[in-house]
Amino acid sequence: MLLQMVKRDIRRNKIISVGLVLFIMLSALLAASATHILVELSGSLRSLLVQAQAPHFVQMHSGPINADAIREFTANNPLVKQQQTQEMLNIDGSRVYLGESTRSEGSSVMDISFVRQNPAFDYLLNLDNQIIEVPEGNIAVPIYYMQQNNLHIGDQVKVSDGPDEWIYTISDFVRDVQMNPSLVSSKRFVVNESDYRLLKGKLGEIEYLIEFQLNDSSRLAEFRNAYKASNLPDKGPNIDYPLLKTLNALTDGIIAIVIIAASMLLIVIACLCLRFTLLATLEEDYREIGVMKAIGISRKDIRKLYFGKYFILAALACCGGYGLSFAVLGLFTSNISLYMGTAPASLLKIMVPIFAAGLIFGLVMFFCRIILGRFGRISAAKALRTGTLGTGHRHNRRYQLSRRKYVHVNIFLGIKDVCRRFSMFGILFVVMVICLFLIIVPVNLLHTLKSPNFISYMGVGQSDLRIDLQSAGDTEQRYHVMLSALKNDPDIERLSPLVTSRFKVLGNDGLWANLNVETGDFSIFPLSYLHGTAPEAGNEIALSDLNARELNKKVGDILILEAGGKKLDVTVSGIYQDITNGGRTAKARIGYDRKNVLWYIVALDLKPGVSATDKMKQYEQSFSSAKITHLDSYLSQTLGNTIARLKLVTGLAIAVSLAVTIMMTSLFLKMLLAKDTSQIAIMKSMGFTHRDICWQYLTKIVSVASIGIVSGTFASGTIGEALVRLLGSMMGASRIELAAQPLLAYLVLPCGYLLTVGLAAIISTLSVKRVSNAQHTAE
Repeated sequence: MLLQMVKRDIRRNKIISVGLVLFIMLSALLAASATHILVELSGSLRSLLVQAQAPHFVQMHSGPINADAIREFTANNPLVKQQQTQEMLNIDGSRVYLGESTRSEGSSVMDISFVRQNPAFDYLLNLDNQIIEVPEGNIAVPIYYMQQNNLHIGDQVKVSDGPDEWIYTISDFVRDVQMNPSLVSSKRFVVNESDYRLLKGKLGEIEYLIEFQLNDSSRLAEFRNAYKASNLPDKGPNIDYPLLKTLNALTDGIIAIVIIAASMLLIVIACLCLRFTLLATLEEDYREIGVMKAIGISRKDIRKLYFGKYFILAALACCGGYGLSFAVLGLFTSNISLYMGTAPASLLKIMVPIFAAGLIFGLVMFFCRIILGRFGRISAAKALRTGTLGTGHRHNRRYQLSRRKYVHVNIFLGIKDVCRRFSMFGILFVVMVICLFLIIVPVNLLHTLKSPNFISYMGVGQSDLRIDLQSAGDTEQRYHVMLSALKNDPDIERLSPLVTSRFKVLGNDGLWANLNVETGDFSIFPLSYLHGTAPEAGNEIALSDLNARELNKKVGDILILEAGGKKLDVTVSGIYQDITNGGRTAKARIGYDRKNVLWYIVALDLKPGVSATDKMKQYEQSFSSAKITHLDSYLSQTLGNTIARLKLVTGLAIAVSLAVTIMMTSLFLKMLLAKDTSQIAIMKSMGFTHRDICWQYLTKIVSVASIGIVSGTFASGTIGEALVRLLGSMMGASRIELAAQPLLAYLVLPCGYLLTVGLAAIISTLSVKRVSNAQHTAE
């Protein structure tokens, strides 16, 4: 009997049945896909960390080191399991040519380092997550460049130093647990021992990675304090195990969070859609239910019949959604597989998505049981007499037709019905708000990441060009020579020299910690501040948002710095947003510590009409050891991968939201027409034409959609921005403002959405004539 009911229902109500199955399938598909992404991301990251034997603490250092002091510290510290120091040969990008490109990597924001494979841990892996072994004359290139430059095995890498050239063949691509993400602006190329020694004697500057693995990673903070308290090398940033995990998971983690948020909203819509579908079916079968009750079939047995029917439909839909999740999974996990490898086979990869699809099935059955509880209120006599579940409504004098002014009759009756049955139309309103929210927020977030103004969230003032010099050897002398040349360049409108050096800062716990402080004039290329202003006096300092939170400082508080054995009290003048260097930076007008300089920067604006590209080429030749960056391309190089993934999710969100809107509008009107069958027949008998009735129903849907669009647009700019800020606060940018394109976000998208709703409503109301004619025939 159940199978016969399902077959008959599908034949009789193709739109409702197919729509219900598709919607449950879509909900199960997204839920299974989202959980699969999380399981894959977690498993792949865990596998990468294990295979690479990731370090727990890494201190980068430019300049000479005392290897004996490091060995003595290691031997005397019981927390240390093993230690190694990797030597990196930093080669200027202007000397490196990848593949068939005739253009060097001089304009890249990435720092290129040639290294040998590590002997003990922090292994550099190939695409099979195996330890790379590079033959002489070959090279292993980071995955980042494989994507950016479309490189393949067998392509060549050329290193040029004037008349000397070294050409290597790409034999592998590198998975680097430390420097995989595009957000990390350093990349390690792996070469053979003999090739490394040859290059080291010819060009480049040496930088060290002082790496530690601990016996107990939970005591990392204790070890970090011990290292800072020692006199070991610390002329460079340090990273730890939690930060490695965060950086590797950040891009795909953000995408997973967006998909999960979308799937949660769609689950809410799914519940509302199920209510529509069940009520529509109940309306159409109302007479049949009355007949079954009249002939003695019990309420419990009737409910079992319908429950069994939806049990079969929901089970098929959820199984289909789970199966389809494997077909689309590659769209979301391809980046995870490329950068981290495929997660090892595990029961979780199968069971968690099954559980997610099962949860959707459970929700469907739960709402079925609630809605089917209405059987207890069905009277056989009333069902046979009226054929409708609808109840009467109290007459409201405020909405009398005779009192209308300046409003067409059909529009007035449509709006009146919405006000009279707002609780029912309110569900459609909520669905439309959520759908428009799912469209506008991802679009605005994508535009924000692509906007040139996003550079301010990276702690960088907006300028045309930026020139970087890493501190090593005679860098200070070269910096002053370069600065003198730039000041005499007539094509430069303004410039700002900035020097970052390391200070000691006294924390709330009474311990001294390291603080990277950028010094210079920050009024030339200003940042936007969360609180306060840029440092102006010689005793003022501005802190990044994360630093201010960790040091528990606010504007006006005193901070104690130490450099060269001298203590300095500075006042916090402002707090700004920064997602670079782990979000922990500071800016001040004090003199920099010459013994602990990390890097030099010159930010500059060109005069109108001067070509930035030509200037970059000129500076690459004049300042061969410097890295010249066009800030317009800075974001695309560091956030390009995240932007590409977000484009995919945005397109999916738009497609799903429009599909849900069309289906929900159709289902709602289907239910409404079934509910209003008698009312439509009465209006036809009173002289209302088919066109009049269509206009009334179109007015109902469009008026609800218009209110929903206004509310959805408002929610996108308020709740949507709050959610983005919550995500950004984890990275050091707690007040991200969505940079919406007003024409697109507030006109094109809402109007396009309204047009979609209107077309769906027009098509659905075509059945009004058939419904009314059927009613007349029945009578």
